[in-house]
Amino acid sequence: SRGLGDVYKRQSLSISAKVAKCKSYGSGIDTIKQIAVEHTLQKLSSSGIWNNVSGASWSKASNSRSVILSSSKSDLSIGTYRLKSVFTLTTKNGNTETITVYSSKETV
Repeated sequence: SRGLGDVYKRQSLSISAKVAKCKSYGSGIDTIKQIAVEHTLQKLSSSGIWNNVSGASWSKASNSRSVILSSSKSDLSIGTYRLKSVFTLTTKNGNTETITVYSSKETV
């Protein structure tokens, strides 16, 4: 999807055999100086709250217009999961913008 006119972002979450494969990709136009992403696997609690999974948060920064981050988490417990990805963009004139996106839900 294209957000705010100048950022393309894509993410995916797939779960198989209690292993989550997480991927986040972001790319900006030529006004972007740096782009970073932090993505976190979240699990839905019985009370309907999304909680971060311990040991399942990763980040990467790139001094260019695009960034890609791939991670995996094994030994998942039974439940419903999603991937939260937070992109931070810095433009050449020093402005910073943060965009948060969520994946579709996947169940173990």
